[in-house]
Amino acid sequence: MTRPGGRRLEFLEIEWCTPLYQEALDLRHRVLREPLGLRLTAEELDGEYADLHFGLRNGSENLVAVLSAKPLTSSAVKLRQMAVDPEKQGEGLGAKLLGEVESALEKKGYSQFQLNARETAIGFYEKAGYTAVGETFTEISLPHRKMVKPHVDV
Repeated sequence: MTRPGGRRLEFLEIEWCTPLYQEALDLRHRVLREPLGLRLTAEELDGEYADLHFGLRNGSENLVAVLSAKPLTSSAVKLRQMAVDPEKQGEGLGAKLLGEVESALEKKGYSQFQLNARETAIGFYEKAGYTAVGETFTEISLPHRKMVKPHVDV
């Protein structure tokens, strides 16, 4: 896939505990945790060995967007930890990555997607076909809503 300006975006599945995974962690930390004064704990990271990790790389540059998926059942998965490089936000990379990840997961047999969206990101996920369910709750000190695609009773 090629972006405006001719730069090629590469969609990647990232293996746990590799240098590319570490690069994804660094981006996640910088975008999602550092602004809140938080760090990913060793326990959180240890639990990611069974997760699926994905990213977009801009040509030969570093990762510009990342997203992880935690299998819940043989058909359901929870998307988590989406981060887009702040210098690249607003360029459609989040939407591109989300679409690529959903396609890759569907090829692996997943048909139900859920996530906990920061309240500020609900509109982004609604545009991608997600529906908010349940009440607002606090996670990592911010208001969140559970979102699902396709809509299923939870």
